[in-house]
Amino acid sequence: MVALLLAGCSEETPQPSTPTSSVPTPADATPSTSAPPTSPTTSEEPTPPSPTPTRSSNAEATTPTPSQVTSAPSTTPEPDDVDALHPWLTESSQHQGSGDAADAPQEIIDVRVGEHDGYDRVVFDLSGDQPRLGWFAGFTNEAIEDPTGNPLDVDGDAFLQLGINGIDWAREAPERYSGETIDADDLEVVEEVVFGGLFEGQQQVLIGLDEETAYRVFTLSGPARIVVDVRHD
Repeated sequence: MVALLLAGCSEETPQPSTPTSSVPTPADATPSTSAPPTSPTTSEEPTPPSPTPTRSSNAEATTPTPSQVTSAPSTTPEPDDVDALHPWLTESSQHQGSGDAADAPQEIIDVRVGEHDGYDRVVFDLSGDQPRLGWFAGFTNEAIEDPTGNPLDVDGDAFLQLGINGIDWAREAPERYSGETIDADDLEVVEEVVFGGLFEGQQQVLIGLDEETAYRVFTLSGPARIVVDVRHD
């Protein structure tokens, strides 16, 4: 009877198998500290950008070669350059000017005449350092005041007429030239310079001549001037 009970127990009760632990082994639980994390190799590191080269003060001070130099025409030509820059004309000519009378008014403040080798010169002195007034010039058969249409008394057998524009004619300007006639009897060709009307920003001027001949008009700076040359025949 006891033997049967023992046999029954041995059949109903399984023998325990070797237990499996859910606890990780030391190798799984504790990372090894003997080998630190591998650092990226130098080939994987980003290469720092090369510094942008800067020009040394010596390089900046280096005088450019002739091929690097760009010459700009001078606004105040030397006497030897006038003929090349401003050829003699017989037809009408004009210059737009570069000023706004409302923002930077400029005035004719004086008129001078003189005789030079081969030509007579009339100079209109302007206020300021740089010329901003424009002009047109051309020969006319009659000396007529603009805008009235009345005849002007101008000595001479030919008339070179100028319109100097860009003047703020609506304002009083004590420095503005009075308009007094310039007698030039002692010159070779120019006999008289007569101011006509000042209307809508344009000052009319007539230059009486012995005869119609070539002329040129140009500006100079420092101080500002409009120059009229009339060639001797």
